[in-house]
Amino acid sequence: MVYKSIRASLQRLFPLQCLLSLDHSGATTEICPACRDTLPWLGHHCRRCALPLATANAELCGRCLQRPPRFHQCLCALNYRFPVDSLLADFKHHAKPPSGRLLAQLWLERCSAAAAEPLPDALVPVPLHWRRRWQRGYNQSLLVSQFWGNALTIPVADLLRRQHATPPQQGLTAAERRRNMKNAFDVVHPERIRGKHLALVDDVLTTGTTANAAAAILLRAGATRVDVWCLARTPAPGQ
Repeated sequence: MVYKSIRASLQRLFPLQCLLSLDHSGATTEICPACRDTLPWLGHHCRRCALPLATANAELCGRCLQRPPRFHQCLCALNYRFPVDSLLADFKHHAKPPSGRLLAQLWLERCSAAAAEPLPDALVPVPLHWRRRWQRGYNQSLLVSQFWGNALTIPVADLLRRQHATPPQQGLTAAERRRNMKNAFDVVHPERIRGKHLALVDDVLTTGTTANAAAAILLRAGATRVDVWCLARTPAPGQ
């Protein structure tokens, strides 16, 4: 109660500034109501990979019908469109944690109920190669994992290691992405994987190549189920 009272007093004295409009929203997250209403929320989507679907009565996209991914489901709140793409770029490449914290909070508001059916045993951040992590200074997926883990009381476990310094997936074709992810990951602490329901945490799901490769190696190591939790989903071309 004392903490809440102090926090409320601080917010009255120093109201939060909306990260998009730069107005002082006075809200508990760094976004004003007007900007929140215009966010590209994920609407009707594939229940397996979260790809936005144009047909309201469809449950799965064509790709998941033909070749289901190795992960069980993807939970996502937003389309990877403006201003979400800008917020993610600030978080991922320009060391601006408030942008990532805002997106993670919005995900909790939209997806926490679905995430609890049932809650995973651990959150597994998609790892960066040590060289890229050193250059960036942090792994954005680990920061998001820690935020969600604290909010939902789920442990965060570094169970994957990036074996090679692969080129960034952004800008590659689907075939190039698959080649890029071949043998990209290795497991650590396999005894903490066997028999577990795990959730991979990443920032954006595009083709699902990275998530598929990571999920496959966790399943081979004995995980019983692997979900994907991500901040944003890239729409299909033309959407």
